[in-house]
Amino acid sequence: MKRGLVALAASLLAAGAHAGEEADDFAAAKGSAAEAQLRKQMKAAVRTIPGTDTEYLIGGYGQVDAIATRRKQDGAEQNTFLVSTTPFTAAGGDARLSARQSQINWVSRTPTSAGELWTRLEANLFPIDGETRPTVNQFFVRLGDRVIAGKTYSTFMDDAALPTTLDYNGPSGVTFMRQWLLRGSLPFGSGWALEGSVEESQADFAASGAILSARVDASRPDLAARLRYEGEGGHVQLAGLSRRLHASVTGPAGTAERRVDGTGVSFSGSVAAFGEDTVQFQAATGTGIGRYFNDPLSATGLALGPDRRLELVRTSGATLYYQRKWAADWMTVVGASTLRVGNDGMRPRETLRSVSYGSVNLVHRLTPRVLLGGELLRGDATRVDGVSASNTRAQVSVRYLFF
Repeated sequence: MKRGLVALAASLLAAGAHAGEEADDFAAAKGSAAEAQLRKQMKAAVRTIPGTDTEYLIGGYGQVDAIATRRKQDGAEQNTFLVSTTPFTAAGGDARLSARQSQINWVSRTPTSAGELWTRLEANLFPIDGETRPTVNQFFVRLGDRVIAGKTYSTFMDDAALPTTLDYNGPSGVTFMRQWLLRGSLPFGSGWALEGSVEESQADFAASGAILSARVDASRPDLAARLRYEGEGGHVQLAGLSRRLHASVTGPAGTAERRVDGTGVSFSGSVAAFGEDTVQFQAATGTGIGRYFNDPLSATGLALGPDRRLELVRTSGATLYYQRKWAADWMTVVGASTLRVGNDGMRPRETLRSVSYGSVNLVHRLTPRVLLGGELLRGDATRVDGVSASNTRAQVSVRYLFF
């Protein structure tokens, strides 16, 4: 059983994040640090399916968020802070309670002749459409440390560099995507790994106006790869993405179509600072990759070129966060993020050019199973015509772990 738990930790971590190990003490981490947290919090609950060699873990948490927002966001989603929905007209405040972050987890390990077979399921009540309903965030199988198939974090993102915000969505400019994929991993050297994947590619854009209508669809699966190094002081990662999109514009003169290729690159990491503190960072840029960023500022990043054809414009994001562990049961995460669409081509004056997101929190572990935290957030949005708007939010969260 003990060997199974050790192996479980190695398999669940797409990369063993040194920074995540500290956050995992609080059972409030995200990404691969949350996978480590799941294993650590549930050691006592490991079970074996009778008559088999399959070990499994079941657990999760109930969470209640009390949210007060200075200006009610546009759209149906109000329970997470989406800077791209900042209102540019008069808007009253909003206050609410939410239990949508509550989560259930399953992990299992089965020894086979081809290696250890792992399964993983993660579900909560938080589809980002304003509704409250069960939502599967992860559902995959992994064979050893080399192959993974199912729905999980994209290879293009860095799930070990996600800041631990109490806000569900988190920083605007960080890459974040969970989707269906098939990924292979090749460890080499000391601490190095190369991973490549074929990933689900979704329709990105559809809009119509009085004169023109436009649509963009993916014409093949997305391809992603990353090179990663891990050491005692943390990790760094360089990732790349390739997409192929089909764009069409229909107007009075007929329909014009073209195929465009989107590409992206990202550099990220989580490194040790003073004592048990860590710094988490990411810089990412590309064309046609808007859906991979955490805030839907631009699903693809499209503009109308001088020849009246749709063209891809560059979308760039940067994120920097600092995690401070004040004492064994006290932690603060503070930082900022920005996301910007380039100036190429012509876009409607009312569409967004850039957004920025900043947050600071304080989290306290009251008991081994109860966490209490408070967070302040600010967002700023700027349109193509230069008009800006801002919003602020305060959130208090209580989480109870069960396993």
